[in-house]
Amino acid sequence: MSVNINNLNKNIGENNSQYAYRVLKDNIMNLTLSPGQVINENELVDILKISRTPIREAIFKLKDEALIDVYPQKASFVSLIDLNRVEEAFFLRKIVETEVLKLCCESCETEYLKKLEKNIYLQEIVVNIEEDKSAFFSLDNEFHTIIYDSVSKSRVWTTIKTFSTHYDRLRYLDIIEKINLINLLNQHKEIVKIIKEKDISRVESILLSHLTNFRGELPSFMEKYGNFFEK
Repeated sequence: MSVNINNLNKNIGENNSQYAYRVLKDNIMNLTLSPGQVINENELVDILKISRTPIREAIFKLKDEALIDVYPQKASFVSLIDLNRVEEAFFLRKIVETEVLKLCCESCETEYLKKLEKNIYLQEIVVNIEEDKSAFFSLDNEFHTIIYDSVSKSRVWTTIKTFSTHYDRLRYLDIIEKINLINLLNQHKEIVKIIKEKDISRVESILLSHLTNFRGELPSFMEKYGNFFEK
């Protein structure tokens, strides 16, 4: 594999299986472990400083999430981005998030609006000053987490995130290229404005635009990162 893996610090209370799973998933999602890359268990043992068993458990858990392809007696690979899975995740988010945002317009409490505004402020810093792609991706996810939390739908969001791993890797590719960062930020501001004004009539159009930012750039992604995608 011969690769640097990020975020190696172990969290308090985390067992080895949880640690291996989190580190591998984080590095797959931020494309440090790129689509199609070989996963070498022996090298992971050396890097993570843990035994093979929790690493193998993590690999099979990620296999169940369609992030690693395992070929017995051969090798394991980071799964290629499957555009069919991307479209399925988009469909799910569009349907669910439309209803969640409508609920948020009807009942969002002040504390959640303040959290959204703080999140926007941090996004602006990242976009205009730091240009930290990983930080923006995290803030983007946090923004939507706050919306789901505000209407007591946090478990729905967790389910969506598990289902959306291929979609989210494509989102990260978009952020790496820095093509839509300003657009994403402005759309987040517009979503907060819609919530404040309780303007349910604009929910569907803003979400459709927001969730499909990547589509316009897909041909260039396929050309530049063709080996990342399933043929």
